[in-house]
Amino acid sequence: MGLEPQFWHRITDDPILFYSACATVLLGLFALGTGLARGDFLVLTRPRSVLRVLGAVISGFLLLLLADNLVPATAPAWVIGSAAATSRVPLYVIALAFGPSVGLLAGALFAAATAGGVFPGMTETLFTFELIVLGWLAIYPSPRVARWAGPFDVIMAHVLTWGTAGILWLTYQEGGVSVGSLLSASAQWPAELLVAAGITYLVAPRWYAVAFPHSRVEPESQTQLASTGRRANEQLDVFATRDWHPKERQHTELVTPRFRSDDPNS
Repeated sequence: MGLEPQFWHRITDDPILFYSACATVLLGLFALGTGLARGDFLVLTRPRSVLRVLGAVISGFLLLLLADNLVPATAPAWVIGSAAATSRVPLYVIALAFGPSVGLLAGALFAAATAGGVFPGMTETLFTFELIVLGWLAIYPSPRVARWAGPFDVIMAHVLTWGTAGILWLTYQEGGVSVGSLLSASAQWPAELLVAAGITYLVAPRWYAVAFPHSRVEPESQTQLASTGRRANEQLDVFATRDWHPKERQHTELVTPRFRSDDPNS
């Protein structure tokens, strides 16, 4: 979708286009900004983490090739779509493991490898945006804590992506949007998306700790809480991570005002 001058004229006349554009920008900035504030990209300073990201991109690319070559063209649409959806699972896992900035990198590399033309199209762009949102959602609920968090985050990221950027794209292309056109254009709803979410459910929380260490979005544990000098039974902040937690609020002491003992009216 190119941002031609016509787009800027239409955005002021079409409220759906305007509000969906605002929602897309806000969601993208908030998701990516949250990851940057936690320094999630710093995991890329470790060569092994970079190799894990590249391995996920290569695995997704190879799975997509297998899906194109092994699934016959006469198969039902949901079978073809489900086979293609499995190629996105390694990218989902890497975004869940490392956060939105790494999701952006993995999505950009995967888009470059799978683009149908010279440059990635809107489908690849929306998937990259979905990985950014997914990495943000992985902060809470974290798949490192609960097995159900992985598929839940995958479904929510897909819904948020197509509820903002997807509506923006369809409105710009077709001049309007409906529930049917939105579900059809997403190309992963519902069977394909459920297949991908079901596969992420198989990835146990302990596997994230073993396969994807040093993540900046890894939740803070009770052991780490005690090592920082705080009480071990202190309630954890669900948004705090291993290397980042909100600053504690400083409560100023209230000073009792002094009153003169003598009565001025006496």
